[in-house]
Amino acid sequence: MNQQPQGLPRDEWREFFDDMTRNYEGVDVTIEVVSGEFGDLVEAERVPLAYLEYDPREDQFSVGVGGRDGRYPVVLRHAVDHPQRVLSDTMRQGTMRAFDVVDAEGVQTIVTLYLTPVSG
Repeated sequence: MNQQPQGLPRDEWREFFDDMTRNYEGVDVTIEVVSGEFGDLVEAERVPLAYLEYDPREDQFSVGVGGRDGRYPVVLRHAVDHPQRVLSDTMRQGTMRAFDVVDAEGVQTIVTLYLTPVSG
């Protein structure tokens, strides 16, 4: 059962994303952007996590994926300028973790971390 997403206080964003990077670097992530203007776009699907960060000076959230091996030799970066909210959710306890970063225009960047390998 999914839990309701919890809003994180802005003063905890930097530490939250630093901890997420330490704990989950290398796990597969999917980055989706949900916009009223453009609809739902998948920017990356099941690519290894390089980093998650929030820079309070620049007021910017960014997620980097790839750059780990020959399959993904380059780090691809997605940035959200002036994020307004960060919502965190645990989905299917122990298998997925997701969070949602919302910018000033209401565009959502949803990052899903897959904590267990794909079976099959």
